[in-house]
Amino acid sequence: MHAFLVQSAEHLPIPVPELGDQIRLRRITLGMNIRRAASLTGIKRSNWLAIEAGLIPTNERLLRALASTLEIRYDLLASVIAPLEAHFADVEA
Repeated sequence: MHAFLVQSAEHLPIPVPELGDQIRLRRITLGMNIRRAASLTGIKRSNWLAIEAGLIPTNERLLRALASTLEIRYDLLASVIAPLEAHFADVEA
């Protein structure tokens, strides 16, 4: 599995393919390949692929780097992820 996500447990508990698809589309729109996007974000290529597959990180530092790479505002990205985090927290409780 994707070590940075599993070891830190700082990701949504199940994949969210729709959000991963949006991240992939944004990367493509910006004309970036996966290697470049991962490099700009400061993660391995395999970790970027995990994000595009829907394993969405919740770590603030990583989300800020992701937002910067995708040229979107951090608060917009966080506002999409926060309700998902809350939903999964309710489900697990």
